Amino acid sequence: MTLPSKARHASFDVRPLASSIRQFYRIAFLCTAALTVSVNAAATDVPAVTPVKPATQQLQEVEVRADANSAITQAPVQAELNITQPQSVIGLDYISNHVAPTADYSAIANIAPAVSTIGVSGPGLGESKQMTLRGFNDNQYNVTYDGIPFGDTNDFSHHTSSYFPAKMIGEITVDRGPGGASQIGEATFGGTVALRSKDALDTFSFIPTVSVGSYGTTLTHLELDSGRIDSLNGGKLIASAQYNDTDTARTNSPMSRKTGYIKYVQPVGSSTELTFLSNYNYIRFNNPDKTTLTQQQIDTLGRNFGLNTDRTSTDCYCYNYQTKETDLEYFGVRSALSETWQLDNKTYTYAYDNDSHESPYIGTKASKKNMGGYDKVNSYRAWGDVLALSHVDDNGQFNTGGWYEFTHNDRYSVALDYGLGGIHDVKPGSSDLTAYKYTMVDRLRTTQLYAEYAWHATDGLTITPGVKYLSFTRYINTPRNQTTKTPLNYSKTWDKTLGYLSANYMLSSEWSVYGQLAQGFLAPNLNQFYVPHPENNRTSPQQTMNYQFGTVYKTDRFNADADVFMIDYKNFPLVGTDPVTHEDTFALAKGARLKGIEAEATYYLGDGFSAYANGSVIDAKFKRSRLDLPNVPSSTAALGVMFDHDGYFASLGEKYIGGQKVYDGSLNPDNAASVTGVGQTGGFWRAAMSLGYGQNLSGSFIKSYKLRLQVDNLFDAKQQVADSQKGKDTYYLVLPGRSWFASVSLAL
Repeated sequence: MTLPSKARHASFDVRPLASSIRQFYRIAFLCTAALTVSVNAAATDVPAVTPVKPATQQLQEVEVRADANSAITQAPVQAELNITQPQSVIGLDYISNHVAPTADYSAIANIAPAVSTIGVSGPGLGESKQMTLRGFNDNQYNVTYDGIPFGDTNDFSHHTSSYFPAKMIGEITVDRGPGGASQIGEATFGGTVALRSKDALDTFSFIPTVSVGSYGTTLTHLELDSGRIDSLNGGKLIASAQYNDTDTARTNSPMSRKTGYIKYVQPVGSSTELTFLSNYNYIRFNNPDKTTLTQQQIDTLGRNFGLNTDRTSTDCYCYNYQTKETDLEYFGVRSALSETWQLDNKTYTYAYDNDSHESPYIGTKASKKNMGGYDKVNSYRAWGDVLALSHVDDNGQFNTGGWYEFTHNDRYSVALDYGLGGIHDVKPGSSDLTAYKYTMVDRLRTTQLYAEYAWHATDGLTITPGVKYLSFTRYINTPRNQTTKTPLNYSKTWDKTLGYLSANYMLSSEWSVYGQLAQGFLAPNLNQFYVPHPENNRTSPQQTMNYQFGTVYKTDRFNADADVFMIDYKNFPLVGTDPVTHEDTFALAKGARLKGIEAEATYYLGDGFSAYANGSVIDAKFKRSRLDLPNVPSSTAALGVMFDHDGYFASLGEKYIGGQKVYDGSLNPDNAASVTGVGQTGGFWRAAMSLGYGQNLSGSFIKSYKLRLQVDNLFDAKQQVADSQKGKDTYYLVLPGRSWFASVSLAL
């Protein structure tokens, strides 16, 4: 029998396209400089046409800017007055000046209330662990980039370090709730972490940034802004290239990453704007097989243990490594069709290609002394379109539109014999498929249609009812299914119509209150097909009913917001990984209930100083057993001060993540008596400090410069967090010690 292969399984092979994208970036960065020089040298007497006015604030990073002298401009997180669900907006200034230059979106979002994330390799130097939002796990909330949802097709989870580093992010909005009918995505019912891309500057600039720091980390980032090109009707381009290399906080676990980013905005006439964006990322890293450690292993191997160099050990770096290649592109059209109608459409594609060597073992089919392991491949490409239409009348605004996406995914895990040069580990004369844990093609088709009307009932009151129809269809075709090891060709569709109702009332120009009732729905994980006769599996989709109320107050001196929420959860799945066998574990609770309170505030003290605080308290329990939900922090908090004056900027703050519990994989979440092993960790604080200075220059080819120092875990705390349980043994994620990163940026 011929061996199945990644290319043979796929009806669409992403590798030629990925190669083309790599070549595109090589050529594009060379051409960008030549294009910019030529258009700036061209005659500028062509009359400029006024472009369509942007609907949102432009996210342009300025290396040295005017002082931030209010609570609104200095707040690390804040909400808008017109919101209809709890929200935390994290601005470009915080991203640029108060997090590590290596950070990913999870490290940035960690400042928000009800968000917690654990990084074991250093900030952005490896995928975050246990990133939760209100206790929802990563595959239960949405992540978007410029309004485009992205994530794995099997379980809707995300890879925080595999797409957009901090320098490619202009803003992050954490929406805590399912939103209105117009909020689209696979997993909006748990909330949305919305990333926005950076915009080009209005003037020509070339900004190189170099960073060095702990763990032998180096980062080089080059950004080119074309400025407004009058001969192209005001078109603007921003192009970035970044290279990051590090040993990371864990032994023998290096990582390197290459990222490219291009965004071009072209006004057409006075009412239309076209946007093309492309982001490419390639990352290679050594991934420890022991991602979690028992206390005995921590005491024996050390807190920073990752891998070793012993080729006879399953912990050798030579058998534990991954490469990941991703890209995301879209073509957007935003146009004022008339005085009352507006169109916003994005047609997009994104891809994820992961090739992972993992789970080494000693003793192969050929020899009891040979080293074996697994090559796991997960490769998918998504194609989709997001359409939004809005109409304004005397009484309010009508929004309608839809989202369609199709994803094709090739997945397999095959045993290897490294003693024989890394060929498949099969017995002589046996079927080639016996080397495979699984090999499959799965596809996901998603459709969402919505309509909502924001009715201005009075001068201060806006009431927004909405309805959304959604449909998920999963397909699987496999000669050797995961878990069952048997063939399967099967598909199933889940659909539902959801209702939404929200209201916002402006008590004054500085103070508002709001409320929301919203349904949530999430299609089952692909692992629902990893059972015999899945057609008889009656597992229902995850569903929620959300009730939340809040208030927002904003002045230059003080801004604050607070909310309370209650979430009634049906069909709560417990999906985990056995820390010993690395096999998936699965259980389903009939129901759970989450409730809590959240708040955030910033007060401007004067003379460039401000103080901020935020926090949340979460009570999350299974309904029948009254057991606490696993891996859910009981609370979060953040405290700090910020300074910005006369070119100097600084911040000092701490983040608190509350205690949590974990249970053995045999747990029945509806029966407290089924608990055979439980572990827990208490809450902990981690401090960070940022110091910097920037200055504008005149009479020099250097327009400005900025120097910055970032220190994470300032007090070198030794902390670890329970991640899973096996019998009486608790497995921990070990947090890294103190780290520092120094950066210098120039604007030319």
